[in-house]
Amino acid sequence: MEQLAGKIDPARIRGAQGRHLRAALVPLAPAVIFLLVVFVFPIAAIFYYAVDTGDARAAFPRTRLAIASWSGADLPDAQAYQALVEDLRGAFVSRAIYPAARELNNRMPGFRSIVISAGRQAQAWPPESGREALLAVDPVWGSVDHWRAISSAVAPFTAYRLLAALDLRPQWNGLPVAAPVDQRIYVRYLGRTLWICAVVTVYCLVLGYPLAYLIATTSPSVARWLLTLTLLPFWTSILVRTAAWVVILQQQGVVNGSLQWAGLIEQPLTLIYNRVGVYVVMTHVLLPFMVLPIYSVMKGIPANLLPAAASLGARPIAAFVQVYLPQSQPGIAAGCLMTFILALGYYVTPALVGGATDQMESGLIAHFALNEGNWGMAASLAVILVLVVLLAYALYARFSRGKALQWA
Repeated sequence: MEQLAGKIDPARIRGAQGRHLRAALVPLAPAVIFLLVVFVFPIAAIFYYAVDTGDARAAFPRTRLAIASWSGADLPDAQAYQALVEDLRGAFVSRAIYPAARELNNRMPGFRSIVISAGRQAQAWPPESGREALLAVDPVWGSVDHWRAISSAVAPFTAYRLLAALDLRPQWNGLPVAAPVDQRIYVRYLGRTLWICAVVTVYCLVLGYPLAYLIATTSPSVARWLLTLTLLPFWTSILVRTAAWVVILQQQGVVNGSLQWAGLIEQPLTLIYNRVGVYVVMTHVLLPFMVLPIYSVMKGIPANLLPAAASLGARPIAAFVQVYLPQSQPGIAAGCLMTFILALGYYVTPALVGGATDQMESGLIAHFALNEGNWGMAASLAVILVLVVLLAYALYARFSRGKALQWA
């Protein structure tokens, strides 16, 4: 044994183990690459664009260096003014001034036209032009607040958009303050989004739990038909389903026509282009995502639990609430999480069947990304929704640790 131990080389053993490990990881490489491309990189890009200041930083490189050590308490020195004139001149020629001016306008309303006008007129100024030339164009160039806006816009990273997504504004010293009352719209959108998603989740739970229970406890032949009907909406695109609900819920639609024919109403009900239509359509679309997780858990619950509880003297309702319902808690938590998260990303449905006061934050994200090309603000709003998703998942993990809730 001693002779055999002396012939063993630890380095060769470690090398062989490393080769086996690398060989085992090779089949996993496509899955890892897929996860990086589809999930990690897009989410990382969202967080990057939310704090990036690329447009203004690229348009004003000399200004960024000139005010790098500026305190922000007073106006910068003459060197910063001259650097700004040179940047305005070059950015106007390269057309980089337009996205940079839009970025500055987000911080100081009305600043965009002033910046573009200065860049246009700077083409005819002498090379040594500085403070006097800018002040002759517009006196706002002598405003400390406007220079603070420039300093914030040319910083490597900024929390301006993230704060703006919460109706906050950063002061020049970095401390956030509430935005003006007439500009507070994003928190209202976020609150409306969370409320609609919560209500739709509750509706799906109220409708989906009995349906899942029926599928799990009925005969296999009936269960197959019920599952088919539950999954039927998946066979049609969400746009077609939403358009069908527009036909059903409109004033001359199937619902109002049936109610009037039955004599239950005299005038058509307003069931569309309001919150009612949003609730109805989103609940219909998301109901399968509530039913399937609950059903999968109920299938694993022994069928003799309720009869056993009844044999011990428990009333049917008490037996269900205290015995069966806690066993189905993981399915309830998973279904609520899935439904709530999917509802956060809906913007087509509220846009088609909701009114002006029923639009959700995802629609606002689409507006900034597709209509205005403001990727930074769209990314910031998306980051807020990502944080909401993480919070929802934390709550799910909190209530799904294997301990059933104590139902009274």
